[in-house]
Amino acid sequence: MSSEFLQKPNRSLEDMFFYEQDRRIIEQRKKLQRMKETKENLAQVSGIHDDAVLEKLVALDIRPETLATLVGIPLIEIAWADGQMDAKERNKLFEYAEHAGLRKKGLDPKVMSSLVKDRPDPALLDGWMQYVRNLCKQLSSAEREALKEEVMADARSIAKAAGGILGFASISAEEKAMLDELESAFKP
Repeated sequence: MSSEFLQKPNRSLEDMFFYEQDRRIIEQRKKLQRMKETKENLAQVSGIHDDAVLEKLVALDIRPETLATLVGIPLIEIAWADGQMDAKERNKLFEYAEHAGLRKKGLDPKVMSSLVKDRPDPALLDGWMQYVRNLCKQLSSAEREALKEEVMADARSIAKAAGGILGFASISAEEKAMLDELESAFKP
């Protein structure tokens, strides 16, 4: 009887130990699943596919909506760089917004329309520059470079959208200056 008495408390402690281990494993799986879903959402919204950058953005708790804005503002600034937004640039911006699923993520179409109708306040670019500089301080040089390449590739795409004449001067001097300014935000 005494051995049975001693075995019951040990069994309880053992059960508690395994219960705690199971709980930790389940929580870790849930965390990994949330990270995977968030990385997929971030990749879909931004077009960023570098796994290390996506993991870092998740670790910094950057939400897809924030990243869509982070990637979208340079596109708007490039489109307005020469003082007017060409119809091709406007179409390219709407393509980006649709691809990123911004409407599904709560971006009011009126906001997007106002950004293509009227040039944004310079404070928008200033805020973006500051945000990117602060974000880059938290990234490794490889992560920073990957983020810069992803964002700048889309910005160059918008700059080239207006065209040029027979493929020459497809990026205006104003757009080139804006590309340089945007790129400077990624410098350490």
